[in-house]
Amino acid sequence: MNYFIQTVDLFLRGGMFMWPLLIAAIAAIVLIVERLLYLRENRINWDRFHFELKSALKENDLERATVLAAKTRGVIGRVMEECLLKIKAGETDVESATEKIILDEMSSMEKSRGWLAVIIQVSPLLGIIGTVQGMIVCFMSIEASATTDPKLLASGIYTALITTFGGLVVTIPTAVAQEYFRKEINNILHFMDLYLIEVREWQDKRTGLDDGHGKETEHALQHA
Repeated sequence: MNYFIQTVDLFLRGGMFMWPLLIAAIAAIVLIVERLLYLRENRINWDRFHFELKSALKENDLERATVLAAKTRGVIGRVMEECLLKIKAGETDVESATEKIILDEMSSMEKSRGWLAVIIQVSPLLGIIGTVQGMIVCFMSIEASATTDPKLLASGIYTALITTFGGLVVTIPTAVAQEYFRKEINNILHFMDLYLIEVREWQDKRTGLDDGHGKETEHALQHA
């Protein structure tokens, strides 16, 4: 309880710039929670999905691979399902089959990260502005009182520094969260590329096999 009272007292002593810092802190918390929920939705067993996809393609069981993608949650499931459905419909180029849906999914992946970057950049600046403003008020008070009381000077300085402290308190956890989200999104993109490469290699083998059968038939007809 005493800690809470001390925190509120420090907040009020920080001055007017503590309020935008409070708004930035609340916004950062909301955005971080939203990103954590997004990552939770997209968390799958990467190795298991890879093994099952590779097994289905090795057996040329496109239907089983499509069902596997449909049952997989998140961006991986949606992209792979769209890719395999288009291949079943006759599409031969994996990039063309997935270009549109990957662009759509990228907007969801990057959602909120821009605002987190703004908070990371603005919060320390708000803290510095608050400190500068507090120092100005402090020295104006000293000038008006015509005294150099060390207690008055120290009180004004520590009050001014509260906003810098507040800005760092908001910035540091937000920056750590931003880096974590960046690595997790890159991880999703890495495995998406890996799975699409599996489909592409299977498609190339199937196309090469079909071309080989076609050439054998043509060769047989020429010698008939």
